[in-house]
Amino acid sequence: MQTTIKHALLAVALAASAAACTDSKQYETSYCSLIDISGTYAGEKATVVNTVKAGIVPEMIPGDSLFFVKIDSNSYSEDNLVTKLTLDYRPTRANSQKLAVAQKLDEFGKGTARSNLTDISGGLMLCSDYLKSTGSGKKVMFVFSDMNEELPNGVIRKFADDEFDGIDIVAMNIIKLNKDSANPEVYRKRLEQWQQRTTASGARSWHTLIDGSKIPEYILQVKS
Repeated sequence: MQTTIKHALLAVALAASAAACTDSKQYETSYCSLIDISGTYAGEKATVVNTVKAGIVPEMIPGDSLFFVKIDSNSYSEDNLVTKLTLDYRPTRANSQKLAVAQKLDEFGKGTARSNLTDISGGLMLCSDYLKSTGSGKKVMFVFSDMNEELPNGVIRKFADDEFDGIDIVAMNIIKLNKDSANPEVYRKRLEQWQQRTTASGARSWHTLIDGSKIPEYILQVKS
């Protein structure tokens, strides 16, 4: 009889623990930052790193996660994950983690990585996988790219209907190509097409944000 009671109490405790974990997840936010290392963006790595360190990392609280992914000629690969972070609930440990990820980002920003082609779709899909794996209540993707995709021969990218389910996507610091300045409609149409593709595949929202200093304000809006 006592054994049966003990087993019942253990089951209740485990269920309560699981429920508490689920409840806490809904208040956590996961971020994925994608950086294009091809063409016009190849020389922007340090600038993007500084934007992420100043705009995203300080807004992270214990339980939040960050994934930093590079966009190259074949972006749907775990090799494209530069660094990742899930903040500990112990404040001192969390601060140490932030310092460590900042150092890792700085190392990447000083590197010479460059790609000839641009698999933006693959990077978006990889980020989606990472964000969904966290189970966080809020999921945000920041894309630092001119959004001009050039896939290698034989590479096919097709989004699932729920590819970006529940994810807010932001196109950041978009650098216009020379042809865009000559014909702005080309630039606007390109962004419109990305918006249509991502929202048709479940994205909660699509925004463009030119000023990196506005990231904290945007994050606050997403969390509210």
